[in-house]
Amino acid sequence: MLSRLLTVLTLASAMVALGQVAPGENLILNGALEADQVEFPVFWTRNNVERVSYHASGGPGGRPYITLRGKEDEDNEITARQPGLKLVAGEKYKMSAWVKTKGFASKHYGVTVHNSGWYLEDGLKTFPENSDWQFMEATFTMMKSSVNEYGIAVFGVNMRGELSFADVRLEAVTPAAQQGSRPSEAMLAQAAPRLVAWKPLLNKIPLNDPRLEMHFFGRFPKNAIADYDFVYAVNDGVAVKKPLAKTINTVDLAGLRAGDYALAVSLVQRDSGAAVFTDKHVITLVQPPVIDTSGHRRLNNLVTELLRQPVAGANEQTFAFSNPRDGWVYVACQGGADLPGLQIVLNDGDVAVTAKTDRREAFRQLPAGPHRLTVKGAAGGQLIVRAVPILFNYPPCVNNHLPENPPYDWDWHKKHVLLGVNTLNGGSIPAANRAEVRERGLVWLSSVGSTNLKDAEDLVVRLQKNPGLFAPHYDGVTCDEQFFGQPSLMLYTDGLRMYDNPNNRLIYTWIVGKPSLSGAHHAFMSASLNASRGRGVLIYEAYCRPRPTKEESMTYLQSYVIDTIQKFNDFFPDAAAGTGIIFGNFNQIPILSLDHDPEVDSKYYLDMQLHLIANDPACAGLGGTGYWGSYYADEEYNRWSFRLLRHYGVEGRTDMLSEQHGFTYRPGHLQNCDFQEGLQGWAVDAAAKGSVRTEKLAGFGKASQGRWGGTGGVGDTVCVLTRQNGPVNSVSQKASGLQVGRLYTLQFVVADYKDAVAKKIDPRRFGLNVALSEGAEVLPEKTYVHVDKRVKGRYAHNDGVARINLHHITFRARQPEVTITFQDTDAAPGEELAFNYVMLKPYYDVE
Repeated sequence: MLSRLLTVLTLASAMVALGQVAPGENLILNGALEADQVEFPVFWTRNNVERVSYHASGGPGGRPYITLRGKEDEDNEITARQPGLKLVAGEKYKMSAWVKTKGFASKHYGVTVHNSGWYLEDGLKTFPENSDWQFMEATFTMMKSSVNEYGIAVFGVNMRGELSFADVRLEAVTPAAQQGSRPSEAMLAQAAPRLVAWKPLLNKIPLNDPRLEMHFFGRFPKNAIADYDFVYAVNDGVAVKKPLAKTINTVDLAGLRAGDYALAVSLVQRDSGAAVFTDKHVITLVQPPVIDTSGHRRLNNLVTELLRQPVAGANEQTFAFSNPRDGWVYVACQGGADLPGLQIVLNDGDVAVTAKTDRREAFRQLPAGPHRLTVKGAAGGQLIVRAVPILFNYPPCVNNHLPENPPYDWDWHKKHVLLGVNTLNGGSIPAANRAEVRERGLVWLSSVGSTNLKDAEDLVVRLQKNPGLFAPHYDGVTCDEQFFGQPSLMLYTDGLRMYDNPNNRLIYTWIVGKPSLSGAHHAFMSASLNASRGRGVLIYEAYCRPRPTKEESMTYLQSYVIDTIQKFNDFFPDAAAGTGIIFGNFNQIPILSLDHDPEVDSKYYLDMQLHLIANDPACAGLGGTGYWGSYYADEEYNRWSFRLLRHYGVEGRTDMLSEQHGFTYRPGHLQNCDFQEGLQGWAVDAAAKGSVRTEKLAGFGKASQGRWGGTGGVGDTVCVLTRQNGPVNSVSQKASGLQVGRLYTLQFVVADYKDAVAKKIDPRRFGLNVALSEGAEVLPEKTYVHVDKRVKGRYAHNDGVARINLHHITFRARQPEVTITFQDTDAAPGEELAFNYVMLKPYYDVE
């Protein structure tokens, strides 16, 4: 079936060349410059990595932007380009962009469209020397080009200063331009005519409304939709033919009983009878359950309380509740005495909770509809049942790379993780503990690599071989990972549709970015959510990097999280219900860390993220949340992240947990902790003139420290101490605002400056130390210096770079001010030691 489908898509793609773009449609692919988890926006190329930089935010309205940066007295040609557009010479087009300049000058420059060979160009060609962000646009007649092929170029020749641009657009203005224009060749197949299974989900068609909507996407030659028919047949029965509608085409299933059926759909050219698209689906008609919501109480976007019932006696009692949707419930008996005879049984014999169950609570996956609980031995307790989302953790039972952290074994998980988790992914749960995974009702998913597919069949083979889809200790797989900005997404979509999933295991799909391409992205979302007979889940990777202020971070989160889920819902009906927003909880320098700014408390920032999805209306009914990267979290952050997950995803709270612990976005105990303002705020006692200075080490924060996904230059400014014969160098700052009796964490990074410049690996304990004044009581058991001795890093850019020492000190404040002093006492004369990332934050102690 797939080969036939691909053949049809190929034929249809060739026809798209004659298709029409809509008024206002952007002919530039990814003109918004999105580039989540890649170095540079997809579909764009640059000719000089050092001179063309990408910024994920900070442009107009917080948009991403690209900066071209020239150098004084340097012959250069700096470009960011996109090739392969098909345009119409002699017709009108409009180019627009947001532009910003700083000390800019160039003999030849612009934000332009050019012809083949770049003999001519037109667009935005006059910029001031200095300007803040300004919106610019120009309408012009397209120049001639061989084979009507054109390219986009933002460029400067012999330029100095900076030219930044954002949200660049090229629109066809005249009807002839709209008729004959299209984006690059890479998107041809994505615009092919197709029918996408729309709503309801294929295997959840209710008998009381037996209809299935198929959404038409794509273009025919001359946009002649009126010349085509929508044809469908059930179980190879009589074909039903209807004129093709522009959007929704309905399959009428009236008269069918509950059960599975084979549905064939096609697009047929009426005069010739030729099918330009065919597809097949297995559909299911179901009897929808009766759901009594009269006792339900919505707690937040993620949690609805279904039952809260005091239990007066120890005798056996039965309670009823309705699950509002297929999915997870949380069952608990809270309060009361020890309750040694406690037993909570779900429906027909599932013993969910006993007196020996941790926290007297359990998670279970249940179908929508009525259920009952039989309880005994619960005198004085309170029975709680809540509908909760997928609560996700990747990966279980994998230790942090720094051995100074405790083992993240099954005992650790039972104590700190499983209080807020029902779905585990990857990792390595010991065989001796796997029965307990089943007893607790948890789901464990394997991982299958789904990038770099050769073709759709390649995905099928990978799925067939993965133990998650047949081994008894697994419940399914996550496919890692897909990108909305990559054309290969079509291969994944078709491969997922091909795979027959004989054991009906769960298939969840990791996805990066926002949907934007009509047809192709709709089809991907439909295939992913219809997988596993409608139990498929889109796992959106929201690995949030901090911004300098809380306000800037809120703006960023609105775009990165809220705007994305809104686009999901715009692209597919009720997509949020089948989507998990998975945050990053990795903060382990030097391995992998989102904790970019030492002056921001990452605990508060993570709380902001969970608080947002628990409360913002855009996330109402969200299918899940959780974390990727818990093995790259230090012990404090690991514990905190899952306590947050319980706070919002189990307890259903709407307030910030940080408020209970006195955490704030910027604690403010120290200033200029990454030396971005030179030595401002630091007291310097230099052993000799120039022996204490600040320097820039390009790539140091990203490559040596593992600050992941940061904006350009994050962590690259360091304070350098050059050891002298005799007196030591000393750099100090007084920490203020400390709460007497409270625990705090001080952390900083040290490297050999010469090793960093030379990109030399020579791991050793460096002779720079810290001293705390008498107002601090250091806890030795929570204090260490980690020497990074790795030869290979996690990514290629972590290889062949200087290794660091991570100093981690936990102390109890005995005074509201503590002086922190760095000295190179143990360094050898002439040795240059660099340090930065001086972090001081309140410590989250074990509750």
